[in-house]
Amino acid sequence: MNYSGQRNTMLHWFLSVLFLVILVPVAQAQEAELSGTVVDESGMTLIGANVLIKGTSQGTQTDFDGQFTITAGPDDVLVVSYIGYQTKEVPVGAQTELTITLSENASVLDEVVVTGYSKQARTTMTTSVSKLDTRILETSTRSNAATALQGTVAGLQITNTTGQPGSTPRIVLRGGTSFGGGGSPLILIDGVPGSFYALNADDIESIEVLKDAAATAIYGARSANGVILVTTKRGKSGQANINVKQKFSKNYRRPTPEYLGAGDFIKYNRQAVA
Repeated sequence: MNYSGQRNTMLHWFLSVLFLVILVPVAQAQEAELSGTVVDESGMTLIGANVLIKGTSQGTQTDFDGQFTITAGPDDVLVVSYIGYQTKEVPVGAQTELTITLSENASVLDEVVVTGYSKQARTTMTTSVSKLDTRILETSTRSNAATALQGTVAGLQITNTTGQPGSTPRIVLRGGTSFGGGGSPLILIDGVPGSFYALNADDIESIEVLKDAAATAIYGARSANGVILVTTKRGKSGQANINVKQKFSKNYRRPTPEYLGAGDFIKYNRQAVA
């Protein structure tokens, strides 16, 4: 009985050692250093792309050359993501070097902002640019498009200096920059300097307000007080779209006041003296 027990114990130790000998190479084979490069569809490298092992918090980012190095096993899956591009999952398998190509994500790049000579996506902008929601103009009952901008863009002040109907109000962006100057920003309508006077609000496609020096630099000294870019609507191919908007107003002539006579003048003057 004792001999049989010793034999079983030795057998257990032998199987345990054998299991460890087999397990260590397998574990070492699972953890291997993997290198790769992340590029876009044109072959340009993507700097700062996120590379993450799926289901874990282990990850890294690509360097200035779009390259990365990560420790992963053959059963792992790499999740590669970058702003403006579709996230891609890549199985590791037996590969040691990877070239991962990401495709642009059109749904993320849907908002396009006009900035001077070009158009940029909101996700790639670093300058201070505000884009006005044109639905505000559609629901506004004001006759002048400039007065409808009041309270819609941070730092934009609209002041009515006269009571004349149809007059363009005073527009100040980021406050006045001089004591003598008007401080009004440069207004460009379809790239041409203009004014909001006689501009139909229903004809406006988009309004962008360029605030900082980086956004207004291409316009030179005239943009010292900021720039407001107005893009009007254009014809588009496809199904016709007809919008009808009607306004109705009714005015009455102010009645002629009754004037005081000579007797009334003497009466009220006596009361003032007394």
